[in-house]
Amino acid sequence: MAMGNILAVDTTGEAFSAALQAGRRVVSVHRVYARPHDETLLPAVDRLLRRAGLSMEELDAIAAASGPGRFTGIRIGMAYAAVAALCLGKPALAVTRFEALAFDRKEERFCVVLEAFRGEKYYQFFKKGRPEGPPVWARELPRLDVPVVTGEPTAARLLGPAQRQLATRPRAFQPLYLKPAGYERPARPVR
Repeated sequence: MAMGNILAVDTTGEAFSAALQAGRRVVSVHRVYARPHDETLLPAVDRLLRRAGLSMEELDAIAAASGPGRFTGIRIGMAYAAVAALCLGKPALAVTRFEALAFDRKEERFCVVLEAFRGEKYYQFFKKGRPEGPPVWARELPRLDVPVVTGEPTAARLLGPAQRQLATRPRAFQPLYLKPAGYERPARPVR
C-alpha cells in the first residue's frame, strides 16, 4: 500500500489526539489540554504540519475518528475533517475507533471493547479484521468467547485504516453515535 500524506484527528474523548503521516514518517500529539477540543484543534494541526514540513495542500486526505465517543467531540472532529477536505478538494475519511484498534490484528475472530462513561462499554466483533455485526453500546458486557482487544486508540491508530480506505474507496463520511439521544437525562415522572 502506497503511503500518502494523511492528517487524522480524534476529538471523541477527553484527550485531544492528532497524527500526520508524511510518507513513511508519522508525527503526532495525544494529550489532555486545559481548553476544549474546538479551541486546540487548529493550533495543534498547524504545529504538526510545521513539524512534518508539509502544507495543508500537500495532504492526500483528512481522517476523523467517527466514534463512538462523546457526541460533541465526534461532531468537532468530523466537522473539521469535512470542511478542511472540502476546501482542499481531498477526501474526508471516517474511521471508527473500533477499526483503529482492530487494524492489523492477526486473530481470526475477536471483539474490540472500548470504555464508555460510568462503567459502560462499547463493543464490536471482528472477523479477519473486518466488522462482523453492528457496534453495540451496553451497560454491561455479555460473556465473550473470543479474544478481547482493549485500549485507547489514538489518532495515529486511525492512519492504517485511513490508508486502506484511501487505497480502495472511501465509504460514507458519517458519525457513529451509539447512545440513544437524551439517555443521560433522568426520566420524567408520569403524572
